[in-house]
Amino acid sequence: MNSQIVVLLFRLFHIVAGVFWVGSILFFARFLFPAAQALGPGAGPVLDYITRVKKMPQTLLGAGFVTVLSGLGLYWHDSAGFQSDWVRSPTAMVFGTGAVLALIALVFGILVNKPAAERLGALAGEIKAGGGPPTPVQLAEMQTLQAKLKGALRVVATLLFLTTVAMALARYVG
Repeated sequence: MNSQIVVLLFRLFHIVAGVFWVGSILFFARFLFPAAQALGPGAGPVLDYITRVKKMPQTLLGAGFVTVLSGLGLYWHDSAGFQSDWVRSPTAMVFGTGAVLALIALVFGILVNKPAAERLGALAGEIKAGGGPPTPVQLAEMQTLQAKLKGALRVVATLLFLTTVAMALARYVG
């Protein structure tokens, strides 16, 4: 396949998946999660639906993987196979910084966000299946998970925002 076509496909995947990943995390962290917290157990069916039925945690991680892997392909192409002269350039260093931030966000999402979101969705399903208000134990677990997820979402949203800034500016430094 033509090198130009490969680069265009990498860019297409990188930008589309990246916009989806970053935009979804920012929307979730700024609007959806605070609304769910404010609604309390009433938000359970929505959280259950988006985590268990729509598989939001898996979808966001998939977008993260596509973004990171296609970004690596672009970096490899731009650096002509990771040539040290290019890798040490200001542009490459900013791209590299953005890449490291995205990788940290992805790992954080895998280790913290995804398990917390999935357990919160499952807990919402258990409460719904119980047909009544949450038990004190369920309520305590829900509050613990919400606090964990809130902090984790802030970390990932901040990392991805900074990643986006780095990617947007990298070609214009140096």
